[in-house]
Amino acid sequence: MKRFIATWLAAATTAAMLTPSTHALTAKNAFESSDLALLFCTYVRNNDTLRLQHKLRDLRMRLRDVYPQVRCNGASLIQFAMQNNSNDIGAFIVRSVNPSDMQEMGDMEWAEQRDMLQSTIGQTLKQRLNPEQ
Repeated sequence: MKRFIATWLAAATTAAMLTPSTHALTAKNAFESSDLALLFCTYVRNNDTLRLQHKLRDLRMRLRDVYPQVRCNGASLIQFAMQNNSNDIGAFIVRSVNPSDMQEMGDMEWAEQRDMLQSTIGQTLKQRLNPEQ
């Protein structure tokens, strides 16, 4: 009987350790970890769209859900992409994020103040936020 109980307790403990927690990884929780935000900023700095897409897919996240939480040296991902001339990933981010989030972050005004609206990212940003122009 003792052997059965010991075996059962060992199996239950192992199962509890291997079972993922019921607390789902949400975008907000994920970016409480600065390591993940740093990783995203590195992908933007290196203009590595493919790696960013793969990481988002691995984490089962959408860029539009994490965009408001991530800051790179105090700048939004779009602003950081413009600062680093990361045109491919910057345009991808502009196409992937909700226009209301870009307006809330002040990306258009930021680019306008720095005369960056003529860049590839700036042009994509203008088209996305002002489609009639």
